[in-house]
Amino acid sequence: MSITHITEFHAAPGQQSTLEPLLIEGRNRMRGADGCESFDLYRDQDDELSFTFVQRWTSSEVHDAAFGERIVETGHLEKVLAGLGQPLVQRTYVMLP
Repeated sequence: MSITHITEFHAAPGQQSTLEPLLIEGRNRMRGADGCESFDLYRDQDDELSFTFVQRWTSSEVHDAAFGERIVETGHLEKVLAGLGQPLVQRTYVMLP
């Protein structure tokens, strides 16, 4: 079952110029993973500290495997978390028929 995964990030004040390239790098790492159908990064036009990933995957399992291998195990997640001013928010949606 295809899923849409949304992750919201809010940079700590003064950290947006550090966080944005890290998010771009993370997106690019994940885009090439098996099962990734789309992976986009957005910055809020009214809040330069706010970013959102909108991802579409063939399943939660393939997302979780790619995230573990390409983001967690490489230490990339720790770099991203260090630039946040608020906890990240994650939601996963399934498409209704």
